[in-house]
Amino acid sequence: MRQYLGIYNEALSSMRDICYLVAIDTRYIGEAAGEAKDEELMTLVFRYMNSYLRATLNAREVRTAYNILNQYRLLIEAMLRQGHGKVAIEAVKHMQYYGHVSFDMKLTFVTETIAYDVSSLCQYAHELEADVEQQMLDYFLELDRPLAVRSQEKGLLGVRKAQVKLAAYYLLVSQTDKARLIAEDMASEPPERLLAIRAELERVTSKDFWEIIDRGRNFEYMPPRQRSKMIEFFGWLNIGTPPPTPEA
Repeated sequence: MRQYLGIYNEALSSMRDICYLVAIDTRYIGEAAGEAKDEELMTLVFRYMNSYLRATLNAREVRTAYNILNQYRLLIEAMLRQGHGKVAIEAVKHMQYYGHVSFDMKLTFVTETIAYDVSSLCQYAHELEADVEQQMLDYFLELDRPLAVRSQEKGLLGVRKAQVKLAAYYLLVSQTDKARLIAEDMASEPPERLLAIRAELERVTSKDFWEIIDRGRNFEYMPPRQRSKMIEFFGWLNIGTPPPTPEA
């Protein structure tokens, strides 16, 4: 593992594909540790994944962080499937921490990526009926931070959009109480920001991004039935459906 970290640091500035391979192989070790119920090795794997993220943020390598976080999320999903809820929730806590770090560093795309990944993990935990789902949701709702400078606006919008997406999912599966928690967390947002969030989410109708990307999916996409639940959610926040645009 120390050799992996050394290779990762050496490759970070000039051979980023090597960084992705190191993260993938580290995830494989973590998944095998989970199958073997080796708690010490699971903990060690996440310590090294955290170290990869720290080095990546320090180097301000946004695209590499985006890809490493994909492996991080996949590893947490494996922990949930294998019944290692305690390990999974500790990892989500670390994701929240790096979300705050990237926000303070004004690496807003990293913050946004973490938000959508944690939103996806909350949904996955619900599908698996994992007993750590509520704890994950609590960490997710602590991810947003007050703006210090205008340049952080995009990061905050990304976090809030990820939270709205999860709220729409909860309404779709009749988990109204959890959707209400998200609405209560967003109640202090100014109406113009809520309107911008809704408009941006409503515009996304394709699950495929318009470019070839490593993850192969559009963060903001929701299936039509899920997207329709935004009407109810924004109604709680007194943001009604806008009137149709008049034809020219």
